[in-house]
Amino acid sequence: MLNNILIGLIVVLITITIHSGVTVLVRELVSDKYHFDSSKLRRLLYIDLIVLIIILATIFESLVWGYTFYYLGSLNNLGDALYFSLVTYTTLGYGDVILAGEYRLLAAVEAANGVIMLGWSTALVVGFIQKVYFAR
Repeated sequence: MLNNILIGLIVVLITITIHSGVTVLVRELVSDKYHFDSSKLRRLLYIDLIVLIIILATIFESLVWGYTFYYLGSLNNLGDALYFSLVTYTTLGYGDVILAGEYRLLAAVEAANGVIMLGWSTALVVGFIQKVYFAR
């Protein structure tokens, strides 16, 4: 049990690092050095790009979790591990692929990590929408 918590915390730190990097990247895209003109299309494209980057980060973070499950041998193939991880990270939880009992706690840590990262992502999108549309 403690081993799973330690592994989970290591992967959580990796996802936090990824999300921090994405936050910095996206902040640079909408920093003060860019001047947003009145073009609705340009503003829309900035928001689209921001959301796309954040979704790609979310997928990548869940891939890190999936590879962890695969490496630990909790699932038989990488495809199932990646699928299980994305479903767990987003807290969708279909339940069609399940882990052995010894790794269930690790899956719960992943779900908690996913909830926090998705909340962070939502905050980023809202903040950057305000910056793109309302900052002058």
